[in-house]
Amino acid sequence: MLTFCLSALICCTGAVPMTSYSAESSPRISSSFIQNWYCRDWSPERWEQEFTAAGEAGFESLILQSSYDIVRGECRGEKHDPESYPSAESFCIFPSAVKADYHSSQNGGDALELALRAAKAADMKLWIGTVSDDMWWNYGWGQPDSYFVDWCGDNAKLSSSLIAEIWQRYGDEYGEQIAGWYYTNEVWNIDAACEGSDGGRYAEIIGGNIRECLESVKQSCPEKPVMISPFYNKDLSSPQQFGDFMTDLIYRSGFRFDDIYAPQDGGGRDYPPEVIRQWAVEQKSAVDGRMRFLINHECFGSELKAMPVESFVKNYSATADLGEGHIIFSWNHYYAPDSGLNRQFTEFNTGAVSGDVNGDGSFNVADLVLFQRRLLAVSGAELSDSGAADMCRDGILDVFDLCAMRRALIKK
Repeated sequence: MLTFCLSALICCTGAVPMTSYSAESSPRISSSFIQNWYCRDWSPERWEQEFTAAGEAGFESLILQSSYDIVRGECRGEKHDPESYPSAESFCIFPSAVKADYHSSQNGGDALELALRAAKAADMKLWIGTVSDDMWWNYGWGQPDSYFVDWCGDNAKLSSSLIAEIWQRYGDEYGEQIAGWYYTNEVWNIDAACEGSDGGRYAEIIGGNIRECLESVKQSCPEKPVMISPFYNKDLSSPQQFGDFMTDLIYRSGFRFDDIYAPQDGGGRDYPPEVIRQWAVEQKSAVDGRMRFLINHECFGSELKAMPVESFVKNYSATADLGEGHIIFSWNHYYAPDSGLNRQFTEFNTGAVSGDVNGDGSFNVADLVLFQRRLLAVSGAELSDSGAADMCRDGILDVFDLCAMRRALIKK
């Protein structure tokens, strides 16, 4: 039954266009980050492509990591002093009333509207991040100083004003597309905070910053959640110390039950699954019903190269039972359609079965027969999942995929 005339097929078939597939099961990973610098000049068509491809990979939303970036440049004085960075530039993804050196080359400077429009067309959602400021990474070592206090105050005011302005500008038309807000400052296991030598000052200062942002959300769109995504360096503290710090920070921030704590899993530092789980367990204990708990999985290694999907799956499995949901940083950089790893990731994420072109959940001879009929352009021979037929993973459906499908069935 598996025998067929390849020569006849080669003569009478051409490539079949691929169409998007739909999976019955819920995706394992529901959302992926996207960065301001990467997408701020995308055309409307490019945004549509991104959301379409993300939907095909199983995502329900994208997370815009920031809407306003401050790139400090060269330091010419004390690194903790913002005045020491005269070459600092600001980039805003929409034409905000807040001064910025650059917005976007598209849509009159309004790339955020393009993103929301594309999300609406794709029936997906967009999380919107606040302010990314290089100065954040100059603090968090030793005891908090006056620079840090002042910076946190200024950062909170800027972030809060952007939240209010974005909602006022886009809420009426795109309120359904805005999934919530992402708190861009990545909190980590700061040494003094984790060992307790700061007397709780870091939790107090950062908590005050977060609380001001939360108040802006409550005033503009109280039903929208806020997400944070802390990370850790296992050489700076113990998991228990970090958990204690996070418990204090969550209390001082005033997070609500629907807000989200999504810790970075540490895969990007090449931490093994057992370490990833240990740190996730302690952070989940810190959240302890105060917030929703998701896991943010990194899909790159320490050399910033794409992590093999097999390794990603092992890291995911280490915490699969801990999070009520899972997100990824960053699919569009490492597992996007042109990465060569997209199909493998998509199969994992959606539960799709390679070769299952009729969509019945298994790969068998019926799939081979259907695909052969489709290549021969037999009337009524339509594939439920054309992506599953791309056995060669080259984006083209042809007789070579049919040969690969036959080999896979024989091996099976």
